[in-house]
Amino acid sequence: MDCASAAIAKATVEDALLLSRLAEEVAQHPRCMQELDTKSEAETRCAQKWYKIGIHVLVVHGLQEAAEQMWHRAKAIRTVTGATIGWTSLLETPTVWVSSLESMPFWDCSTWPFLASLEAASSVILDEVQKAAQFTAAYPYLKTGGVWQDIFLYRGHDWNSTLCDAMPRTCRLLLPELPTKPGVPYATVYNEEVVIFRSEPGATVGAHCGSSNAIINLHLTLKGGRGTSIAVGDERIFLEDGKAVCFQDSFFHAVQHEVFGEDERISMVLRVMHPQMSLDVLEKIQSTDMVPDLRAFSSSESLLQEVYRLRQEYRKLALISGDGTTKCASPL
Repeated sequence: MDCASAAIAKATVEDALLLSRLAEEVAQHPRCMQELDTKSEAETRCAQKWYKIGIHVLVVHGLQEAAEQMWHRAKAIRTVTGATIGWTSLLETPTVWVSSLESMPFWDCSTWPFLASLEAASSVILDEVQKAAQFTAAYPYLKTGGVWQDIFLYRGHDWNSTLCDAMPRTCRLLLPELPTKPGVPYATVYNEEVVIFRSEPGATVGAHCGSSNAIINLHLTLKGGRGTSIAVGDERIFLEDGKAVCFQDSFFHAVQHEVFGEDERISMVLRVMHPQMSLDVLEKIQSTDMVPDLRAFSSSESLLQEVYRLRQEYRKLALISGDGTTKCASPL
């Protein structure tokens, strides 16, 4: 499987069809298929993951008809216990599919009220990003041309403390907001994160879908929106500086920074939990990638940990003056 992953990551137009068939062979292996019966829909199941990989290879290289045929073959699977792959459209084929969650390409950003504060502070955030961020190449297996870079501010429940020290105003805005649903466990390891992207004219990010339909991307353009567009499903919109666009990460999406666009595009993306994810939804599922047995998960303990985290952050802020310098203060 490691060998297959390495080969597929380097797929070209010439060998995309062959490598997609390799992915399907892995998906149909009996031990791989078995996970459709032994794992819940909120966990990474081998067969579904590898069919997603096979479809992705075909879509990225423009082999739409072959991708549609593979999607139909994946949908036709039914194990002896009646387990299936729950996807409802070729436009949306994530690794993890929670069937009870609503799906739509674009979401109303007012669902997350704190986004208005981030939009209002976009110039402040941009100033800190330009002074502090050290970008590296972003997801090279997705980029099909040009310069596309990223840096993570928050990932897997952990904040990049070094970057936060250099971007104090940005982190003050974000720290109280993530996780967005304290007391509800993540479905996947990167269910929520904050990543800053940078691209230059000519950059093309190929069509791809995320790991789970339980993730919504809150995409705030800080600079360089003119000439940059994002396509989600079968819809395309152009980005605007200081404005957020919210879309479901599980849909195939692609970014195009046109050659006539601005010299540099910088965006901050918050990947957050689907607004319908709840303990009630998870109770029917009983396990996720992050919590193998939800019966052992304590929502109250999780909430207490969040209160403790916020107290710790408040203590840090209490020691910082308005200009960002440290001042003396009594311990809290």
